Amino acid sequence: MKRFLMVLIAGLLPLAALASPLQPQISAATTAQHRAADYLALGPAPWQPADVDARRFKPDFIVATDGSGTHRSVQAAVDALPARTSEGEGARRWFIQLRPGIYRGPLCVQGKPPLTLYGTPGRAGGATLVDGRYNGLPKRPGVEAAQPCHSNLAVATHGTSGSATAIIDSADVLLAHLTIANDATEIGSPEKSIPREDAQAVALLTRADRVQLEDVRLRSHQDTFYVRRPARDEPARVFVRGSVIEGDVDFVFGNAILVIDDSTLVSRAGRLGSAGGGYVLAPSTPANAALGFLVQRSRFVAETGVPAGSTHLGRAWDEGVPPGQWQPGVSPNGQALVRDSGLGPHLAHTAARWAASTSRRPFTPAAFPGDATANRFAEHGNTALSSDIAREVLPPGQGWAAMEGGTRGGADAAAADVHWARNRAELAAALKPHASAVQRPRIVKLIGRIDLSVDNAGRPLSAEDFRDPDFNWPAYAAAYDPATWGRQQPAGPLEDARRASARRQAAHVVLQVPSRTTLIGIGPDAHIVNGGLALNQVSDVIVRNIRFSDAFDHFPAWDPKDNAQGEWNSEYDNLLLRGASRIWVDHCTFDDGDRPDANAATLLGRRMQHHDGLLDITRGASFITVSWNHFAQHDKTSLVGGSDRHTEDEGRLKVSFHHNLWEQTHERSPRVRFGQVHLFNNLHLVHEASAFGYSIGVGHRADVLSQHNVWDVPPELNATRLVRRLGTGLQRDEGSLMNGQPVALSDNAASWLPPYALRPDPAHEAATRVRAGAGAGRLWTPSPPSLPAKGP
Repeated sequence: MKRFLMVLIAGLLPLAALASPLQPQISAATTAQHRAADYLALGPAPWQPADVDARRFKPDFIVATDGSGTHRSVQAAVDALPARTSEGEGARRWFIQLRPGIYRGPLCVQGKPPLTLYGTPGRAGGATLVDGRYNGLPKRPGVEAAQPCHSNLAVATHGTSGSATAIIDSADVLLAHLTIANDATEIGSPEKSIPREDAQAVALLTRADRVQLEDVRLRSHQDTFYVRRPARDEPARVFVRGSVIEGDVDFVFGNAILVIDDSTLVSRAGRLGSAGGGYVLAPSTPANAALGFLVQRSRFVAETGVPAGSTHLGRAWDEGVPPGQWQPGVSPNGQALVRDSGLGPHLAHTAARWAASTSRRPFTPAAFPGDATANRFAEHGNTALSSDIAREVLPPGQGWAAMEGGTRGGADAAAADVHWARNRAELAAALKPHASAVQRPRIVKLIGRIDLSVDNAGRPLSAEDFRDPDFNWPAYAAAYDPATWGRQQPAGPLEDARRASARRQAAHVVLQVPSRTTLIGIGPDAHIVNGGLALNQVSDVIVRNIRFSDAFDHFPAWDPKDNAQGEWNSEYDNLLLRGASRIWVDHCTFDDGDRPDANAATLLGRRMQHHDGLLDITRGASFITVSWNHFAQHDKTSLVGGSDRHTEDEGRLKVSFHHNLWEQTHERSPRVRFGQVHLFNNLHLVHEASAFGYSIGVGHRADVLSQHNVWDVPPELNATRLVRRLGTGLQRDEGSLMNGQPVALSDNAASWLPPYALRPDPAHEAATRVRAGAGAGRLWTPSPPSLPAKGP
């Protein structure tokens, strides 16, 4: 019916006639009364959604398609839960883990105790719940239920609610790290007879209070996400964070209270019979309810093929109201506020952003306070996004890289300078400097796994391929054994051969990035392995949405004077910024892959080190913003300033680290010399105190401002270990937390204040945002196109 009304209205009135010429912006004072807490307080008691850390969950049941768990189907695991017997905080929570796999068939969660249903954090293509029913799908009346949670026996079709892949009809349910999809309207759907041009097919229907979604992907076309009250006056609060919701028409709709935070709403183009466009939000808020939908700190984007200006931000769903019969104060009157979010160019221009309702009620803002005839839609603090995420630039005020003219990367690249890379050869070609001294802007879009340690035919290269003929490790160990060689630096033919081997490897596995470049991973699994990237004396570069793993040095150097017993030192970083300026590194993941140094061999009495820094910033690099990255399981993680002797770094090394996740990093998170470094809203997770050295290293002439950072550490780890004094630097900390409590870090007063607009979130809020949003694969990018078969 809603689709029919949309077509009818569009046929009767031109687009401009469906909207007010006024844009419903509200003041900062009014917006201050529309916070997430204000919406989530509208129930029996205020509700604070959980801080989600799936690594700490202990499953009661495990679902696996291969039979390795306790159940093969999600529904069987849910059915094994006891019935709900109590309400409130005292009720025991159950945990069901879904291993990666495709789980077909409808899911019903009804009358169950508090439940967490979760997959694997950060796992692209992990656990997916999918079904293919749609509203008009026939069924046997009086015999067949539409959905286990929605019997609807009397009618001959499934209906909108009965089409849902999953229905949550039980309070206190948390869904995390999952995909829930309805593929009824997908091209190639199992249901070949579906009228795809008008089918409503729900992915998730919630009909309960205190339902939370964390890192969940919801995917369908029309009516993807349906949030509903159990009954007219019963509370139903739903909170969504760090998630992706995809659809085309009314794909976020219902009469419940809904808060969407730090998420991405994707308008789709791939439905048969659809030219793109549609509506994103369709609230049906009861007339007597003050609040309905809040979308904050989120992104409204579109797939390729959705025309510019074709999509409405929303319209009121006047549920159950025939055209022309809406009554003020009686009929539903959808309420929605979109604030502090990015709006893509697929959305209609400001005068037509919000459309007429489903009952043909024209959009009109309030004419006077208390005007019951007005639509209740508003915006505040939103900004425009590019039509291509690869052309997005660092917004003004966003850390040090926004200074000195800002960072645009390859945003202005001509079509001929936009490249796709699926292997080392394509990536090397895409990064080849232009013949002219001035580099034209370029965009390089990465797809899938790119191994930098392969030859031109794609053959994997080993240490033997790079080894100088005069080098071997047994001879090297014998020659430079401290018992005979002493503590002087290695020198002679074997050391020369080691250096030659290292140079051959470096020349192949370290690619140089030129100025005015944007490197961005397309899709959730862009991955650079077995090498790294270097930004040497370049400027204006953006690196986003890429996982960097295992920059493995086959020929580390022995330094007998490093520490009391000598140490092995690696040469390669996953990402090196040396003398670079105006660089933005965003939503990337850095780790050692499957070859951590903890498993390395021991030689000359010390464990060998095959990895250096994950992200090092040295030799006068400056005006750098490092945001929303995940640094994991590493020793010497991030260096700002390479040596006390590099006095030329004085006045440079201006770096902002914000909203990064440092997970079980041993030290240098980061370690600073000389620089003016701003550390704020970072989350440090320490799982084992014995494998932890320190987080922030304050070295020679460093000037570190630390604000509202969070440490989640074992109870035996003392706060004095979080910051280590390594020289004469300055450091000031304010507002930080350790294990949820204020922490007093050593403080001798940093001497500067940020010259840019970006300011920290409260620490407790930052921790939940970072868990939900940091790392590669958390930044929505469109699916890669069909490209010609790749070469070597």
